[in-house]
Amino acid sequence: MPLREDKHLSRAYFPDNLPPTIDLGEDVTVVLARAMHALGRLDGLVSEVENPSAVFSSFVYKEAEQSSQIEGTAVTVSDIYRLEVDELDEPPESEHERDVREAKNYVRALEAALDYLDTAGRSRESLTIGLVQDLHETLMDRGRTDEEDPLPGEFRPDLVHIEETDEYGRTQVRFVPPPPSAVEGKMESLLEYVRTGRGWPDLIDVALAHYQFETIHPFKDGNGRVGRLFVVLMLLCTDLLVNPVLYPSSYFKRHRDEYTDLLLAVSEQGAWKEWLQFFLEGLRRQSEESFVRAKLLVQKRREYERRYVDEADSVRLLATEMFAEPYFTVSEAAELIGRSYQTANRAVERLVADGVVTEITGNEQNRVFRAGEVMDVVERPPSELPNPTDVIERSSSFRLYDR
Repeated sequence: MPLREDKHLSRAYFPDNLPPTIDLGEDVTVVLARAMHALGRLDGLVSEVENPSAVFSSFVYKEAEQSSQIEGTAVTVSDIYRLEVDELDEPPESEHERDVREAKNYVRALEAALDYLDTAGRSRESLTIGLVQDLHETLMDRGRTDEEDPLPGEFRPDLVHIEETDEYGRTQVRFVPPPPSAVEGKMESLLEYVRTGRGWPDLIDVALAHYQFETIHPFKDGNGRVGRLFVVLMLLCTDLLVNPVLYPSSYFKRHRDEYTDLLLAVSEQGAWKEWLQFFLEGLRRQSEESFVRAKLLVQKRREYERRYVDEADSVRLLATEMFAEPYFTVSEAAELIGRSYQTANRAVERLVADGVVTEITGNEQNRVFRAGEVMDVVERPPSELPNPTDVIERSSSFRLYDR
């Protein structure tokens, strides 16, 4: 929200350039080691799967869902998929439809960034100001803007502030990021640090960079979503992950107050250790949750392979390839498996008969199908998932192959 600079400029916070002067200490290094181990275990499981981007693409949608919900929306993974097949049961331009469209933009932004990194190279050197601005431009394309121009891809021209509401419902200024005149310089310094580092472990740099980005608050709107998306890109560009199968926003959403309070505490009190412990613990827990969902998806896919091993090739293909598109039309199924419309239609009907997919429109034409068992794994609340420790222990005694 814009502010009168003559009234609030004196309250603006200018973060020091990275890195801070801190001693990590044993408390941080222990959590760091656990987070690194959990990330490595997740990456190892995913790497054993043939064509992991097809099997686990829904995790990108999960991150889009969770990051959007932090901002107060009610978007679900299913909403985003339904928007893609023009079957979102919402009036055009309604508030929820705009929220879903913006969440879909999050998926588009990450996919575009991955295409860019495939060309430029997955390394720190590829993380530039131009990339950050492109992420924002894609994210804010025709999304939720509160009827104000979010200036897609442009740094904010005004002083802004972050508000909070007290116990009596009164609104007050919580934090004032640096003025617009300082934004570009601070972002250049941040991205220079991201590209070069200063000898800290990569995961520490990810945590430092996320704080710095959120504190600079470079855009008029969408800062949180761009910042959390950048976390995923840093994990990919530091070889901590090979595929975008982590959705850290889920942890930040469940601990939203602690998340925002610790970001502020770093600025006000220099609480770097507390922030690092929180951030690293979040990545550890989300790595474990992602491992459980990934394991369940792999098991479900192998179950379908065994069930349809003696069926027509088109049936087996659709049953195993629909993980990439759990909401689809017959035409999309045909494209997905590389078969004719008629052949794909027969395969779809076979899966409908088995209850593996369900038609959701009730129409005789322009039908849309949902892979219910796949979506159950993706959308199941964390509290209803198997205990990560149990799943990890069962997995440690053998290597799990997709085929």
